Amino acid sequence: MLSSTHTDELVIALCGPIGSPLHEVADKLQEMLRNTFAYHTCRVVRLSRFIEDHAGRAGRSIAGKAADRRHALIDFGDEMRRTYGFSVLAELAVHEIRVDRELNARDPQTSQYLPRRACHIIDSIKNQHELELLRTVYREALYVVGVFAPVAAREHALRAQGLDNTAIARLMDRDSGEELDEGQTVQETFPQCDFFLRTDSNTDTQLRGRVERFLHLILGTQVITPTRAETAMYAAASAASNSACLSRQVGAAVTDREGEILAIGWNDVPRAFGDLYVTDLGTNANGNDDLRCWNFGGKCYNDEEKDLLAGHVVDALGSLVKEAHREAAIQLVKSDKKLRGLIEFSRSIHAEMHAILSALRQKGDRVRGGRLYVTTYPCHSCARHIIAAGITEVYYIEPYKKSLATRLHGDAMTESEESGDKVRLLPYDGVAPTRFLSLFKMKRDSRKQGGKVIRVAPDRGTPKVEKSLEALPALEALVVESLRRKSLVASPTGASASDTAGTTPT
Repeated sequence: MLSSTHTDELVIALCGPIGSPLHEVADKLQEMLRNTFAYHTCRVVRLSRFIEDHAGRAGRSIAGKAADRRHALIDFGDEMRRTYGFSVLAELAVHEIRVDRELNARDPQTSQYLPRRACHIIDSIKNQHELELLRTVYREALYVVGVFAPVAAREHALRAQGLDNTAIARLMDRDSGEELDEGQTVQETFPQCDFFLRTDSNTDTQLRGRVERFLHLILGTQVITPTRAETAMYAAASAASNSACLSRQVGAAVTDREGEILAIGWNDVPRAFGDLYVTDLGTNANGNDDLRCWNFGGKCYNDEEKDLLAGHVVDALGSLVKEAHREAAIQLVKSDKKLRGLIEFSRSIHAEMHAILSALRQKGDRVRGGRLYVTTYPCHSCARHIIAAGITEVYYIEPYKKSLATRLHGDAMTESEESGDKVRLLPYDGVAPTRFLSLFKMKRDSRKQGGKVIRVAPDRGTPKVEKSLEALPALEALVVESLRRKSLVASPTGASASDTAGTTPT
């Protein structure tokens, strides 16, 4: 009975830094889903259209030069989030999907919603609130694809649209992470994607190949196994869960130049005579010998030292700071971004250092020329060890704004993909570790029958992660009701000209 409610529906949300080929990926997904995978309903919902409609109703125009138009879109988008809630653009996308479901997927006789082969592609989300809203509503039916290209390629694409270098730099900075709660935070949202799709040649062949692999993977229409990079990053992410650090969990994996994993590492407190403290149910069942920060002082020693340092700085100013203002001055110093970003006083060894040390102990001759996969962009302290160890490339998922890696070691480390004489820091490309098992772990007897490979035609493929249709309309209805209360839609199910703005039908 329950299996009869399963639906092949998909929602694919795109996220990526400005200048990335987001529209091209959306169009390619739409084309291939319809023509190759028989998704008869396949729509692209462009969130920028909602912003344009909002501006139009307010009597303001977004026309003008390319740079002015983009800044205007960001401004009006911020205004909408500030007025109607940080996730309002995603809510309007949910409304689009809801309208389509009411018009095209409801049995007129029974009023029941019908399972269907439909996909809505949301181009594109810009902050975490939008991502969280979509995940709350669509759960396993949602795939978030991070689309990116090298910085040089993105700059070239923006110049082709008539933007100069100054305008490009300003837009890239604003797009990645505005200092506004209601602003765009692509740099923070992007690492939470389910799949990272990198393009550099901007050719149709490359784009088609990357999109096709993703669709075959989520629909189970080909036997696809992880790349060595995906395996290494999954190992790094798994290693991170060992960490008891009170600040964040970071994992790393070192590979040789062929991609074979040599060692993994995570951030945690080292113990005497080698390695780190770990949980051991045999010899350390009661935890008395576990002297990590949570169990040894119950505090973050790095934070404590930074607080003491703030006091020392204020005291060093002597009579310049009156006693009545001392505490306020200390709090002001503690709030400084540079001070808050200090990591020098932590008791933990960093994941990169742990992985490199382990690899050097076991297979030192194979580390030189190898690669490092790490869940978070390396700090400047790890950068010097990475360089000295002979690592040639570092792949990361989560950015680290406070890192001084390339600033302090610009002679030996770079974020440029074109450089061949420095250690390269590169964004990770492939399946996110959070989706690794759900996409690569096969169901029993799903690949062969009678000793023969089971071949699934693309138009018969179904999402690997099953989703019941029962929950979707109810959750969508809650979002639509919220929009109705904000007077952003006329009715929960009615479709008007303004309702369908932003949707590109096939």
